[in-house]
Amino acid sequence: MARPRTFEPDAARDALMALYWEKGFEGASMQDVEAATGLKKQSLYRLFGDKRGMYLAALARYEETEIAAGETLLVEGSAQERFARLFAEAVDRAIEGDRRGCFLCNASLDQAQLDAETRAMVSRMVDRLRRIFAAALVEACPDPAKRAVKAAQLVTFYFGLRVMVRADAPEAVLRAVVAETVRGI
Repeated sequence: MARPRTFEPDAARDALMALYWEKGFEGASMQDVEAATGLKKQSLYRLFGDKRGMYLAALARYEETEIAAGETLLVEGSAQERFARLFAEAVDRAIEGDRRGCFLCNASLDQAQLDAETRAMVSRMVDRLRRIFAAALVEACPDPAKRAVKAAQLVTFYFGLRVMVRADAPEAVLRAVVAETVRGI
């Protein structure tokens, strides 16, 4: 008879997300994975298949938690207020010591060019962000074609902001570029 699970799969996915977000796919060893999750290789392989499956599960968890949380910041207020809140949250996290940047950005640089499944997942998530951003711009930019371009521009800015966070840009620089970008909405 098989033993019942003694761990929570979402807790394992959260631990994998944190690990891969910080170290990337190549930088995280299986020993790191075991230490982060508290699980042995056998349990990890049974749950996720292989290391790539663990990485994809971590990326999916990022979408479920971080992108969904960001989406809630774009609901109330004017378009400028919505994006000011989202961008300020990214800067605030950096100032509080979270300099990991954006896991989605990191994945697009780290693995998307090497793995078709990761590339497809990253592409789908970027498209979701563009749709979320476009929805937050409806009042400020009623023309659908212009709104799509503005949404893509803001996604590009957001990714750049998150990369600059990871590159340890000074707070004053981050806040200044956020303010200038928000003024242009």
